[in-house]
Amino acid sequence: MKILFLNIWADLPFGTRHLDHREHEIWHVCDPNGLRYIRMCLADDEVRGITMPKSEDPRELLMMLQAVYAQFPFERVVALDEHTVLPAAYIREVFNIPGPRPAEVEAFRDKRRMKQILGPKGVRVIRDIEPGTITPENFRSCVIKKVDGTASGGVYLCHSYEDYAAHVDDVASGALLEEFVEGEVYHVDGAYGPNGFVAVPHLYINNCHMLYIDRKPVGSVGVDDPVLRQRMIDFTRDVVKGLPSPEGVFHMELIRTPDDELVFLEIAGRVGGGEVQHNFADAYGFDLVDFHVASQLGLSPEVGKVREGVIAGWIMMNHWEHQDGIYTGLRLDPLSEDNCLHGIGQPRLGRALIPGSTQVVKFWLRGDSTEAVTRSILELFEKAHPGSVPRPQ
Repeated sequence: MKILFLNIWADLPFGTRHLDHREHEIWHVCDPNGLRYIRMCLADDEVRGITMPKSEDPRELLMMLQAVYAQFPFERVVALDEHTVLPAAYIREVFNIPGPRPAEVEAFRDKRRMKQILGPKGVRVIRDIEPGTITPENFRSCVIKKVDGTASGGVYLCHSYEDYAAHVDDVASGALLEEFVEGEVYHVDGAYGPNGFVAVPHLYINNCHMLYIDRKPVGSVGVDDPVLRQRMIDFTRDVVKGLPSPEGVFHMELIRTPDDELVFLEIAGRVGGGEVQHNFADAYGFDLVDFHVASQLGLSPEVGKVREGVIAGWIMMNHWEHQDGIYTGLRLDPLSEDNCLHGIGQPRLGRALIPGSTQVVKFWLRGDSTEAVTRSILELFEKAHPGSVPRPQ
């Protein structure tokens, strides 16, 4: 099979190992970061060709692909990260390639569109606010949010009128203005298709905004309460059934309010970022990336079952002292005997730490209860110290 693999505009290219470069002919579309990854992981004879766009303008990419298609008439398009799933859909439409088209993908990409679809179907979504109703005298907490942001990018929590005034111009440019919903935030990840549905909910501890903007650790832990877990699975199933896609993977976020109401936050039609993919495959025995790739290749993958009886967790940290520095390793204070730490992943010693990058130290946890894993995560927040020294001038 001739495959076009979009590996562009991603901070951390991944997925190459999920495509059999001996069985298929694969043409890569990548940026310089992706090119380094390809050279490191693949032999020259495993790559059919490489195209490197000079900008992020999708029109330029489509023009370049006209020349590619003339010599390499690709039959499928594979895209794995948030930034490439929609360009892949437009490529399929232009070249009449089977697979998800723009209308289907936009329902998982545009936060306004997904609410417009799900709200009338009875899903509790976050309500929009009219900008004119927010005044200094009548202020209430609200959220300004880009419709296509990722990892909390372009999301502003406004707890004062000054916060609101600083970002309200984004609303005129198309951003959402929404009510602020108090509660715990969960992510639910899984896969669906004609032959099944699987979902696993996790409670966030901190959030992506705190990691990438405030450089504080973020983690999540599985839900052991069987009633709450099933409610979240059923809620997620209703969301997925309400959207126009017959098969795929998802990364959904929801809020559980103090009144125990479940509120839809957003959903993406791709594998979750951070440590979601590794945790799902290692702890629950289901590889979401494998499923995602097979689905885009038209192989009708089976929605397998997840491993039961384990409560998993993960952490990411990037709060080294010298952000523009050199990584020197991890100092870990002695942990309690019942800490649920299962494994550690970290950058290569001596690696340059680039400001604003997604370089992190990772921790994986396994336990028998949400409480035990949460306690272990909080202990690691306190006792794990990623080290760095200033970069030489």
